[in-house]
Amino acid sequence: MHCFELKKRLKNPHQHQYFRLALVLTLLANSALHAQTAAPLAVSPPASKTAPAFVNSLGMKFREVPGTPVLFCIWETRVKDFAVFLERFKYEWNSRPHFSQTPDDPVVNTTLRDAMIFCDWLTKTERAAGLITGLQTYRLPKKEEWDAAVGISAARNKGDVALEQKMRDQQTFPWGTEWPPPPGAGNFNSMEINGTDDHYTYTAPVGQFKPSPDGLYDLAGNVWEWTLEPESRQEATLRGGSWMYFRKECLLSAYEYRVPVETRASSIGFRVVLEDKQRLIAFVAAQKKTIDASEKELRDKMSARPHVNEDEVAKMRALLAANHGSSAAQPLLPDPAILKPAQKGLPFLNALGMSFQPLGETNLLMGAQEVRVQDYETWLKTKRTTWEHKPSFDIKPTHPIVNVTWQEARDFCQWLTEKDRAAKLISAHDTYHLPTDEEWSIAVGLAHEDGDSPATKHLKNKLDYPWGREMVPPRGSANIDTSRLSSPDEYSYTAPVGSFSPNAFHIYDLAGNAAEWCEDAWPSAPAERVVRGSSWLTIAPGAQAQSSLQDALLSSYRQHVPATTMRPDLGFRVILRLDEAAPK
Repeated sequence: MHCFELKKRLKNPHQHQYFRLALVLTLLANSALHAQTAAPLAVSPPASKTAPAFVNSLGMKFREVPGTPVLFCIWETRVKDFAVFLERFKYEWNSRPHFSQTPDDPVVNTTLRDAMIFCDWLTKTERAAGLITGLQTYRLPKKEEWDAAVGISAARNKGDVALEQKMRDQQTFPWGTEWPPPPGAGNFNSMEINGTDDHYTYTAPVGQFKPSPDGLYDLAGNVWEWTLEPESRQEATLRGGSWMYFRKECLLSAYEYRVPVETRASSIGFRVVLEDKQRLIAFVAAQKKTIDASEKELRDKMSARPHVNEDEVAKMRALLAANHGSSAAQPLLPDPAILKPAQKGLPFLNALGMSFQPLGETNLLMGAQEVRVQDYETWLKTKRTTWEHKPSFDIKPTHPIVNVTWQEARDFCQWLTEKDRAAKLISAHDTYHLPTDEEWSIAVGLAHEDGDSPATKHLKNKLDYPWGREMVPPRGSANIDTSRLSSPDEYSYTAPVGSFSPNAFHIYDLAGNAAEWCEDAWPSAPAERVVRGSSWLTIAPGAQAQSSLQDALLSSYRQHVPATTMRPDLGFRVILRLDEAAPK
């Protein structure tokens, strides 16, 4: 989900892209205009602040949004809009929700493909009817367009945005900064938030709650909305929250929810935008003008060489250190003089200060904690790169790394192997790896599971949790969502590794904090990988728990997700395999 970058050079690195894009679009525009045989209706400016810029054949209303070249539909695609599509296009879809809806409710249970096909159908239909031109296209909004629509400053203002404003954007909701949401802010699970009733158990007709300053409805709540990915992937991003959500972080303006593209749920719908290439050309030109002005202002400031005193320097350093949990701070590494080579059956401390514990009589040393942000960033620095997918919440150097793919986790293990071999802490035959599913089971106390694969072992054991056999986790045993318990923990998101009680092997966070990648592919899905453990997002069951809540915390619980998945609650830990045949 969610990081910011400060460009090092005065020259904007994307400026040449704007020139190329403008040239291509101009050629396309000229070609399409010459090809026009009809005079389609142009998109005209609104007559008043509250009037839509454009109303299409389905009665969908569209408005301009600052910072984007597209027109946004003011509400989510409705049941009646989708019904016309199903009838006229003869599209096979039979995924109506279990609850009743009015024609003005947002359509739900739509996959990314369903939404994109609707947009394509609407484009072709209205072009054929002469209602839009060949330069105009209906589609889903892109990430940066949705950011602008919800009011994120960096998306609206393409010039420099103050660091303080960027940080505020990460803590702002579509309705402002108030929590709990004020009355009329949106259709959420308000009973879970503050015990109030918004009068809608499921979806609400679009436009029933307060609009944004730009006149857009339901940017918070009602249904999650699909956004357009830059390229075809197995996953896509949802924005905005829904009628069933109550967690604070899920309703933040910047929150991004990554799900498989084939996800179909009664809380997922979509919103449409109208792209116009002529408007895009004008937008690109305005962007270039803004960038040029920003660069000139920066050049003038640099030429002036203003005096900067030590107090101002100290304040800037403190501000940069505070951004995203001071992940830029140098980690405290152990004194190399105290480090000893890894040995079977003994605890081990490596060059990064990562501690390992022996797993009984095996030749395995399991990472006592999940890999930390500071460990991962140390590796990234050797590659002269940075962590590009920081989550939207505050994360410190000692918190577990999250939002990394399976391959990135494996690459870290390979680098760590080479580093500790060079430091003579492990032999040329010893290796760091992601734990296999079987090794993870040994660490969590399930050395003798029934089954011959992760799939057949999944939930076979319905008795054991990482903390014991109590269904409700004892206080201090795991960083999970304890908001339903009488004594919730102090962490809303990730926690410093090792903050909760270890198990019998002195291994921490096998329950909660971050779920963890394993080496294994899922038997029936070669592109997917096993994930073990719960996370800070896993809901702790109360006394009257649903079985699904209980199951997600069991030691035998497995997930399997595409290897390319990045989630703010998914990280990894490392295991060291010692080659017993190698001389020590």
